[in-house]
Amino acid sequence: DFPPDCWVSLNGMVNDSWGKQYSYALFKAMSHMLCIGYGARAPVSMSDLWITMLSMIVGATCYAMFVGHATALIQSLDSSRRQYQEKYKQVEQYMSFHKLPADMRQKIHDYYEHRYQGKIFDEDNILNELNDPLREEIVNFNCRKLVATMPLFANADPNFVTAMLSKLRFEVFQPGDYIIREGAVGKKMYFIQHGVAGVITKSSKEMKLTDGSYFGEICLLTKGRRTASVRADTYCRLYSLSVDNFNEVLEEYPMMRRAFETVAIDRLDRIGKKNSLLLQKFQKDLNT
Repeated sequence: DFPPDCWVSLNGMVNDSWGKQYSYALFKAMSHMLCIGYGARAPVSMSDLWITMLSMIVGATCYAMFVGHATALIQSLDSSRRQYQEKYKQVEQYMSFHKLPADMRQKIHDYYEHRYQGKIFDEDNILNELNDPLREEIVNFNCRKLVATMPLFANADPNFVTAMLSKLRFEVFQPGDYIIREGAVGKKMYFIQHGVAGVITKSSKEMKLTDGSYFGEICLLTKGRRTASVRADTYCRLYSLSVDNFNEVLEEYPMMRRAFETVAIDRLDRIGKKNSLLLQKFQKDLNT
């Protein structure tokens, strides 16, 4: 028997089938657990009141745990994109703090979109955790387009290619950016993976560099200043090689130094410049 003040009696369900009674009981329990609908008919007896409050507390706790777990699961599905969004929020706050103009903010936004493409990875940390054979295999795979479009790499010793690729650093330049400037001290050379750049000098016509081209090696060979400027005509995806890494690799493969020197001398001839130091080094390498 049901007391007259319980929800079964108040809803006129005393003589209903057990299936209907249990269905309605399940509905009320879910309403309490999800904290919805409990105010439609307030409990009358003290026992119903305390049971309702207890179910509300348990329901709110379970609901919060479910939402938190679901949120953490969704975030973990694409952690690299979440890291990018968090990183870019810091960039936006930085731009707002320094009150950068709108055109500069748009340029920074475009750079991040092309540089990271919506995802951020700690690539150095990932590669450092791998063994040498697996790391070399990944580096060669990631730079396969660069190797395929560059005759210098296509015909070179595979060990030299691997040693060179493992020291490259990825960079992005926007249209109109000066990658190097004439007269500046050179600290890097660059390999173009994709894009078009123009070689600018005061004394000769502008030349174009495309996929598979490299530049900036002259000052690394001579420890001098840049002999020309290079400006990005389109978005350029490049790999850079520092002077220290450049010399470290070429010490192990002296024949490749001669290949770089040959191309450097040819380029100096085409832009109407001579470099006696480079010629002397080239003759010395040939004699040895």
